[in-house]
Amino acid sequence: MPKAAAVTHGVLCDTSFLIRWAKPDDALHPAAHAYLKYLVEGGHTLHVSTIALAEYAVRDAIVNLPLKYFRVVPFNVDHAQRAGEFARAVFEARGALTPQIGQRTIIPNDTKMFAQADLAPEITHYLTADGDCEKVYRLLKPVTNPHFQFVHLSTPWHQAFGQLDLTE
Repeated sequence: MPKAAAVTHGVLCDTSFLIRWAKPDDALHPAAHAYLKYLVEGGHTLHVSTIALAEYAVRDAIVNLPLKYFRVVPFNVDHAQRAGEFARAVFEARGALTPQIGQRTIIPNDTKMFAQADLAPEITHYLTADGDCEKVYRLLKPVTNPHFQFVHLSTPWHQAFGQLDLTE
């Protein structure tokens, strides 16, 4: 019987993932490191938005990131259209958000990066450590049905991708 072709994933990593990867003292740093290792060694494609890079640059130089492993995704007109649709859905469902998130100014950046992930057929997953971002995604999912899967960094990589972790 022929061997099944390996499934490869495209993963858009957001700012919170980059921050956790860059901070060895962060509780989620080991998880970020494990995800990066698994994805790179497995031949999966990592993506990062120019939006995430701009957010990251507020606190640290972009050159400190392992950009050689990432494909940079610029924000384009088609992303702007889809981001507007996502933002509209979030604002219409704002009552379902907690007051702190409802006033969150970062929602537009979340929806922009969601739009980038949604419109790129090669991106299958969105990786973040941001719980509020996950709440926004959960509002969007039933209304806009984005084609990517949401993964929180607290979920071990082997669970997120249905793999056995043979390193333990």
